[in-house]
Amino acid sequence: MKGNVTGRLAGLLGALLLLVQTSAQAAVTNMRVSTSPTKVRVVLDLDAPVQYKETVDGTVLRLDLDTKTAKKFTQKPKDPAVRQIEVTPQGKNASRLQVTLAKEGQHRVLMLKKPDRLVLDLYRIQIIRQTRDLGNGLQYAYWQDDMNGKVVRLYALTLAPGSGYYVKPFSAALDHNGRGRLARAASVTGARAVINACYFDTDGWVIGNCKWNGTFFGGDDTPRSALVMDKTGRYSVLQDLSYKGTVELPDGRDLFISGVNRQRLAQDLIVYNGQYGRSTGTNEFGREVKVKDGRVTAVSTKGSMPLDADSLVLSGHGANADALAKVRVGDKLEIEQTLGSHTADLMQMVVGAGPSLVENGTINVRSSQEQMAGDIANGRAPRTGAGVKADGSLLLMVVDGRSQYSAGMTLKEFAWYLRRFGAVQAVNFDGGGSSEMVVDGQIKNRPSDGSERPVSIALGVFRK
Repeated sequence: MKGNVTGRLAGLLGALLLLVQTSAQAAVTNMRVSTSPTKVRVVLDLDAPVQYKETVDGTVLRLDLDTKTAKKFTQKPKDPAVRQIEVTPQGKNASRLQVTLAKEGQHRVLMLKKPDRLVLDLYRIQIIRQTRDLGNGLQYAYWQDDMNGKVVRLYALTLAPGSGYYVKPFSAALDHNGRGRLARAASVTGARAVINACYFDTDGWVIGNCKWNGTFFGGDDTPRSALVMDKTGRYSVLQDLSYKGTVELPDGRDLFISGVNRQRLAQDLIVYNGQYGRSTGTNEFGREVKVKDGRVTAVSTKGSMPLDADSLVLSGHGANADALAKVRVGDKLEIEQTLGSHTADLMQMVVGAGPSLVENGTINVRSSQEQMAGDIANGRAPRTGAGVKADGSLLLMVVDGRSQYSAGMTLKEFAWYLRRFGAVQAVNFDGGGSSEMVVDGQIKNRPSDGSERPVSIALGVFRK
């Protein structure tokens, strides 16, 4: 009985050893081929890891493997880019993957594990990684990339810490609240580069929180994220910023501001500043009060009160107009505007849009938390956004979309590329037909409308 057990164990061990040896030698077990708009992919299924030597001879690509193949594999894909793919034995313990192409092109080899595979990507598009130093700490990059079988084009600007540049938001309409084209805005202002930034309505009403040096372009009470810059020039992304404005009347009552630099609607109390234009543009069905240094300097029921850089105008309708009726020239009015964050209130620049995309180096698309509309949160589209790298560099990125040459990106894909460029924090700006980048007077991307779409807020890169 003991001898029989010993014999069986020996036989079992011998079978296992033979199985291991066979498995290690018969490494190439199958070949699979797939196609996409960007590439032809060849996958070799393996029983064990392999080493390979690569040779390119014109339109013939060879990978010589240090393991044999279970059999010969041959395929002629119905694809104009590839004429033939085959795996053939090359002696007892070697094999060759050979691809004959219609014309020379780019390729990439990947070795994957669990399970072991060799992946060969044969690109039908040109993979481009171009970087140009613009001097004084400013860098421009252009990529044409394969994004999981979809071609994408992106454009990026990087401002290094201590560079000779800073960024500043301004109205693309230049001298008033409204809409304008970025190429002209860059030319008139002397910006080295410009991208689009905040969301806006068709009349140029800024949708989001945007301010520069204490002056608001627009305010929104929906909690959303923003790119910010402090007074020392350091950039970061802050979340959950929500505008709130109040006015304390001489009798102690508080009025709540319902909007900044936008059309006055029924029952509104709007605050205007010099960024809006030459006047409020309102009608006579309301009451307006001009305030400078906390004191009332003018009151009017005629509408369209003149604006200047040093004053604020409160424009009320309905009950708010009635509340302003007792205000007189010389009265003290306390106007408070906050983003609900002491840190944000101290920032020199706030450029809000949303959602936040990257947080502490991790992709975290906060579409639901920031109540983003479906046309922004879902699907692929042209994108514009900003990120901050670990070393403090500012990253500005634009992605083309809605075309055969660039598929656009989902917010998660956009976040992935921003992080790939080094962003540890990132926020999404307005996208779609608004996405645009101008550098040195040239429109670098292809706006999806076919031409420049007039936008409301431009984010310019200016020389210090």
